[in-house]
Amino acid sequence: MLRRMVAALICAALATTGCASAGGQRIPQPVPGAPLQDKAVLADFVQRISAGSKVRVEKIDGTSFRATLMRATPQAILVQKNTRVPEAPVEIPLEQLARLSLDNGSSMGRSVAIGVGAGVAATFGVLLLLAAILGD
Repeated sequence: MLRRMVAALICAALATTGCASAGGQRIPQPVPGAPLQDKAVLADFVQRISAGSKVRVEKIDGTSFRATLMRATPQAILVQKNTRVPEAPVEIPLEQLARLSLDNGSSMGRSVAIGVGAGVAATFGVLLLLAAILGD
């Protein structure tokens, strides 16, 4: 009887931890119209990125997209958006740029697959724990 209560308590604790279930926005978003803190640092950074690099562009108006960097100057960057339908290259002045980061290529599908795999492993772990405790 005590083993069944302990097994049920452990299963309930594992099933209802809620570690990542807290809602709300966690990543601060850029404020539209906010001035850059140091334009010289941003200009130096974008010039160090080699042409042809996959980047993620975030503008101060809140829009973001993935692109390929074609050219970087102290005043602007020239990028080719990654879209299904070909578009002309876009030149973005550094004053409109909130953030530019190298795109590491992670995809939503890979993240979902990792989460599903972890959930399946945890479920089998709980079932094995229950079988070991209740099997006596």
